[in-house]
Amino acid sequence: MADEPDADWQADRRAVLEANRAFYEAFNDRDVEAMADLWLRSDEVTCIHPHRNVTRGHAEVQRTWRAILTNPDQPKIVFAAEDAQVVGDIGIVAGREVVAGVPIVATNIYQRCDRADLSDNADTPEQTWLLIHHHGSPVLHRD
Repeated sequence: MADEPDADWQADRRAVLEANRAFYEAFNDRDVEAMADLWLRSDEVTCIHPHRNVTRGHAEVQRTWRAILTNPDQPKIVFAAEDAQVVGDIGIVAGREVVAGVPIVATNIYQRCDRADLSDNADTPEQTWLLIHHHGSPVLHRD
C-alpha cells in the first residue's frame, strides 16, 4: 500500500522511541552516567530546560543534567502523548512531560550514529540513536 510506512521507517521509529524511553528512564533513575551516554559527544548538542537559556556542548549539557539528577528534591517525570517522526538520520520525539503536576511540552531530537563514529564506547550497537537536542517548556494556561 502506498500510504503504509515501509518496514525500515517503522523500525527506525521504534528505535527512536526506545532511545526516548531510555532518556526518561535515566532521568527517573537519576543515572548521571546513563544520561551522558544517551547524548552525542559533540560541541553542537543543545538543551533548553524550562525557564533556562540554551546550553550548548556535551560537557555543559551534562553539567546541567548532573545538577538536576543529583538534586534529591527533583521529582520524577511522566512522559506521555509521545509522537515520533524519522527523517533520514534524524528522529524527533514530541510529547508532554508532567513534573510534580506541572505540564511541560518537550521535544527530543536524536541523530542516528554509526559505532565507527563513537570511538569511546565499543559496547554501542552497530547503529544507535543519540540525543542532539532536548527542549522542555511549561504549558501556559490562560483563563
